[in-house]
Amino acid sequence: MITEAFYMLFDIWILLAMLAGIAVGIIIGAIPGLGPSMAIALLIPITFSMQPIPALLLLLGVYQGAIFGGSISAILLNVPGTPSAAATALDGYPMARQGKAGRALRIALYASVVGNFFSCLVLMALAQPLASVALDFGPAEMAVLIFFALLVIVLLGGGSKLDALIMVMVGVCAGVVGLDPISGSPRFTFNSFSLENGFALIPVLIGLFAMSEVLVQLFDRPKSDVDEVPIPPVPSSHVGWLDMWRMRSTLVLSSAIGTFIGILPGIGSTIPAFMSYGLARSRAKDPERFGKGEDAGVAAPEAANNAVTGGALVPMLALGIPGDAVTAVILGAFMLQGLAPGPFLFRDHGVEVYAIIEALLIASLPTILIGLALFRVAIHVIRVRPRHLFPVIALLSVFGAYSVNNMLFDVWVMLGAGVLGFLFRRSGLPVPPLLIGLILGKPLEQAARQALLTSGGSPAIFVSSPISIGFVALIVVFVAGTLVLPHLRKRQKPL
Repeated sequence: MITEAFYMLFDIWILLAMLAGIAVGIIIGAIPGLGPSMAIALLIPITFSMQPIPALLLLLGVYQGAIFGGSISAILLNVPGTPSAAATALDGYPMARQGKAGRALRIALYASVVGNFFSCLVLMALAQPLASVALDFGPAEMAVLIFFALLVIVLLGGGSKLDALIMVMVGVCAGVVGLDPISGSPRFTFNSFSLENGFALIPVLIGLFAMSEVLVQLFDRPKSDVDEVPIPPVPSSHVGWLDMWRMRSTLVLSSAIGTFIGILPGIGSTIPAFMSYGLARSRAKDPERFGKGEDAGVAAPEAANNAVTGGALVPMLALGIPGDAVTAVILGAFMLQGLAPGPFLFRDHGVEVYAIIEALLIASLPTILIGLALFRVAIHVIRVRPRHLFPVIALLSVFGAYSVNNMLFDVWVMLGAGVLGFLFRRSGLPVPPLLIGLILGKPLEQAARQALLTSGGSPAIFVSSPISIGFVALIVVFVAGTLVLPHLRKRQKPL
């Protein structure tokens, strides 16, 4: 299967799609205020007429490129293009102030490639075996697994756990709108035929990530603009293999942290980036150099946040559970291409999936070349005021939502999701848990109800197998840890 998948890559359209995705991602990531979620949501309608592998590689290329692109503005302006690039700015920006911006950018690029390559190897090693194990899951096991994934998003996603819980519940409630999966009767449709199939995922994605950002820019314009900040010069600089080899342990450890934390649903790339930065600093011979322009201070977070891209794809491909907000958007693209993520994906479309993973591995060298070629371009791109781009983004959002089913109703759904996303963001409520709850709400309900029908209504079926008992035990441990740890920390504080 792996060999057959490799032969599928001898297609010029696959290569062009991957290269185009990486280039677009780097440019998008370099512009503060934009991000991979918005870019991918807007590009999904463009992929409708494409073959599955080029279409998905285009979007995955944007994902990989944007995570690295966020480091460009972080290093040059101290304005992270993506949230995870905030850790890169801690040492990248001081290096730029010292006249070593070119060195910092190259270290970030090479570390990003290492993180991507490492995580894709783990993705290839773990995804198919995990999917094979998941084939033995019954409805009860799937219900407990999805509930555990939602719980992890609430407890470990960062920020207020109550806010995350509220948003997950809002997403789950929105996900059950439409026809009852068991009886087929309409629910919460208000006699609207258009709502019988529920809320279309792509218009919701476009509204939550693209249109809401347009509204944020419209009502919450920043006082200063990026192009008002002087950009330091980027002299040519050489970073050799020996320089990277000296940081090999930092690169490997950071890549491992990013990959395996990325596998946990809802964590994202910001937490592993700061964790890797802290670990690199604690292991350094001279920790005081961090924050003043240390090479490892750039390499560690970049390796970690780029490794999340492969790690987050593991649960998405194998279980149908998105690892973060971006993979939740990509999951919608997979479904539109007829490749529904989950335990049956490798069984029914194994060749196509392995072709995508192998393409991500092979793309490491082109990523280096594209990154080096786009440094000068990105320097000029980050001068663009984001608010000048948003009228175009608003138009693309409308056309993208309409093109899904050629229905005006989807445009209204997109606009409604955009307004709600704007209000939630203004209130400080996180949007990614809502999206993941929307995606997992219907599978959770269907699996739980099928299990209860099988057991005659007895909830004991959720603890009737070793797999479900194991997940229930994890749920208890996570909840107990969340309740107990804060009290232990308070007791340990000196009076």
